[in-house]
Amino acid sequence: MGKVYLKTKYDNEMKMEIPHNHNFASAMFGFREMAAEIVPYHLIDDIYDDFKREDIALDYIDQCNVLFNKFGVTPHIPDYPDVLKPFLGRKIWKDTINSISRDENKWSAGYFVKPAVRSKAFTGKTISSIKDLMGCGNHAEDYEVLVSESLDIAAEWRCFITYDEIIDVRPYGMIIDKSRKGYLYHYDAQVLNSMMESFVSWEDRPMACSMDICVTKDGRTLLVEFNDAYSLGAYGLADIYYAKLISARWSQLLGVKDEYHF
Repeated sequence: MGKVYLKTKYDNEMKMEIPHNHNFASAMFGFREMAAEIVPYHLIDDIYDDFKREDIALDYIDQCNVLFNKFGVTPHIPDYPDVLKPFLGRKIWKDTINSISRDENKWSAGYFVKPAVRSKAFTGKTISSIKDLMGCGNHAEDYEVLVSESLDIAAEWRCFITYDEIIDVRPYGMIIDKSRKGYLYHYDAQVLNSMMESFVSWEDRPMACSMDICVTKDGRTLLVEFNDAYSLGAYGLADIYYAKLISARWSQLLGVKDEYHF
């Protein structure tokens, strides 16, 4: 069984090493419940040479990718898988951030824009005015972006999927926008079941991921996007299920047996 490497930092007030963020802490507790060997570290360079395929690192996206690259692996899942496109309820297309910033008709249209490569440039946001372009890259590097028609979202949830099963559905819309009263709404379970039927027909599907869904103010249950599970926020998912989620995806990506699939 491999090791679980945990990114930590020194807390000056408590005078002790602690997990680098609350998500890593949650995963740590989950792996401890399953008797994993947990090894703390500060920098990827500290563990790079010793890291093996059967190991797992609790770290941020870019740092995890350094370890995947060591084994010639480049994680990727599409934000909008083809088999799930009937559940989008909106048009989505590609553009570049410079093309949007140059064209008033585009930057004033209220489109939702995010980098086509998730780890680059900026967090996805709705662009309705010139000021919304602040922080969206720079003219010297013309990022490719995904553009979509905006949705009038009332509530959002993150569905955690492990081995073709939804293990939990956690609300998160109010974290993004505190003015939303998401507790007044609920998704259509029949639509969610249909999404999962389509998901399991996806030949190259990940063994662990999140499927974000929403309910619009006109009552539609729609797909927001997919996210990879190798470095993903817990949003209140129980510690042991969170650790199993991470393990399932790391094992799939690195082509090893998932020792925590029980």
